[in-house]
Amino acid sequence: MTSEQRQDRMKMLRRLEDRKRRLPVLLSDLSVITGRQFSENDVLTIEQIDEHQIQLNGSDFDFNFLNISFPVDKATDLLNTLLALSYKLSQTNYFALSHFSDIAVLNIKTDFVVDKFEDIVKLDKDTFTLYDHNYNNGLWVDIFQKYWYLDNKTQFIWIYELRVFGKEWIKLINEKL
Repeated sequence: MTSEQRQDRMKMLRRLEDRKRRLPVLLSDLSVITGRQFSENDVLTIEQIDEHQIQLNGSDFDFNFLNISFPVDKATDLLNTLLALSYKLSQTNYFALSHFSDIAVLNIKTDFVVDKFEDIVKLDKDTFTLYDHNYNNGLWVDIFQKYWYLDNKTQFIWIYELRVFGKEWIKLINEKL
């Protein structure tokens, strides 16, 4: 075994150990938020997660997206925008939280993100992603602070950013706007 192979093997073992330690808590927390039970059967294997990442990297999402930002205190506007995707989100899609995406990508019905996006973002403290099985469409919701001109003054506030990928889902959002 070469040095590189040993390093790759060590990385995989660390990832598997990290998954073993963190996945039960993630599934439990997500189940509480959504009111649904999730199990390890809903989670892609490490090899499938790697393939998922390859598929995402091979998509044209870097050139085919729509960004919309919402101040956190106007989260209802984001909710109303997500409603345009209700039918697509009611299907089984790939779902991941940014701080867990190396160990957990779920293959689940994702309609809960419409009503629970705030709680999901709080769980991860950053971003969640969602992609259809063909990697033609998807979205992510992110939270961050930035300067925003609101109520005739510049303020440093928390912002939700919705990024929608793929022509089909972008069209649905544009029809809603």
